Parts: sequence; structure tokens; C-alpha cells
Amino acid sequence: MKTNTQDTSSNPSVTMSKTARSIITSLLIFVVVGLAAALFIFGPRISAGGTLASEPNPTEATVLPSASEPTVGIAEVTNLYQAFECPCCGKDIGSCACGMAKQRRGFIDQQVAEGASQGGVYQAVYQRYGAEAFFDQALADQVRADVLAELPDDRPVLAVEPSEMDLGTVSIADGQVSATFTVRNAGQSDLTITGMETTCGCTTAVLETSQGTSPVFGASLAENPSDWSAVLAPAEEATLVATFDLMFHGEDQTGRFRRGISVISDDPLSSRTDVSFVVEVTK
Repeated sequence: MKTNTQDTSSNPSVTMSKTARSIITSLLIFVVVGLAAALFIFGPRISAGGTLASEPNPTEATVLPSASEPTVGIAEVTNLYQAFECPCCGKDIGSCACGMAKQRRGFIDQQVAEGASQGGVYQAVYQRYGAEAFFDQALADQVRADVLAELPDDRPVLAVEPSEMDLGTVSIADGQVSATFTVRNAGQSDLTITGMETTCGCTTAVLETSQGTSPVFGASLAENPSDWSAVLAPAEEATLVATFDLMFHGEDQTGRFRRGISVISDDPLSSRTDVSFVVEVTK
């Protein structure tokens, strides 16, 4: 038996095979290292769906503004509250803890959450609460013009007159005093009145229409009737009677009082119109 003592190092096929294996091994190492590096760099940015997620920018607001009309950021809402007056105390709604201020803050928060711009918030507040909700009446006038420009001419229009009434001086011994306002549909289509609201528990209101007298409305949103409405045809009038209980705040509560009444309707310009009365109460 012969032993094969041939030197394989001089065999070209053997040398080429070793070289190929070396190249393949190097390529595999390069690929593995590359994949590991990619996962280390980009792994935290891969979303659950397998796509590359964008890197969050810590300087960006929660709501991204458009170039033409920026939306209101959450941090700006507190400043926005200061543009609106609480009807019960005259403070801005961000400083007042009453139910009316809370309701209006909630309404503004909802508009902001839906991505409204500052102008959009102004318009929404005007259409919900009217011009009296604004401290700056020049701003309210501009917002009114902006809203009005988008409304049809044949809409219903709620008019309540006078806007303010002075009842003069009364004695607290009289027990109560009333103010009467004229409510009219100044538009070209039917107006539906759905309720009223007063600024204090000392004041109540009813509406006398051709369909009868409404239930009594007061300052409590929870207690006010929610299933009543009255329809006024174009040019039709009704009578709003607001009654002030002089003894409500106590037998010694004298001085000058101002109370407001809101009439709520489907007028698309503003769903409520506010009027008020002033009275000097003496012993």
C-alpha cells in the first residue's frame, strides 16, 4: 500500500477553495456587524408597525400650528381665559370658581382639544355666549363681523330690548321687583327659543308668548327646565319678565345690584342674547 505524499499547497483548486471560504467568512462578519450597528442606532425609532418613527422634537407644542392660523396650545389656554368675562362676578373666567366660569372654561378646553385656532375659539365663544362674554368689545365686534359674513340672509335673528334697564330705587320691604323686556324675531325664518338663564339665584325669568307662559328659569343649570321651547315667527314678539327677590341675600343687603338674563335660541349668530337690569335697594 502506497501512502499519498503529494503537496496540496501547490494544487490551484485547493488554494482557490480556501480563498473563497475566507472571502465568504469576511462578508458574513461584515453583514452581522452592520445589522447589529443598524439595530443599535435605529432600533429605538422603529414603531410597532415596523416603520421608522420620527424623532420627537422637545421644542414642539402639543398641537402643531399651521402657517396661516396657528392652533392654540394647551399652555396658552390659561391666557385665553383672560379674554372672557364671567357673567356672575365680572372677573375673567380663569380667576372665577363659579359654575358659569367652569362651564365656559370647559367649552373652551373642548375647542382647543379639537384643534381650534385662537380665532376659531373666539368665534365659537361668540356663537355660544354672545358679545357680552368678551372683555374687549372691539374684539367682540370684529368676531361678530367674521361670523356674520358666513351666515345666510334668511336666518332667524333674536332681538331683546332694551339691553339694560334701570329700575331706580326700591325699598327692601317691597319684597320683589320686576323688569320687562321685549323679545322679537328680527329674522326671516322661524326662531326657536329653548331656555333662559339668570346670573344669580335671586333672579328668575319667564317668557310670555302666544303659546303661553314658559316655566320659571333661574341661575341653576341643573334645575332649569330642559324640555321646553317656544317658536317665534318672523316679526313675532314675546315678553320676558325678570323678577328680583329683594330679600334673597338677607334683610340687611342693600345697595346697588346688577343682574343679567340670557335668552337661549337657535339664532346662528349667537345662541344666547344677554340683557340686564340695575336697581338701588334701600331699607
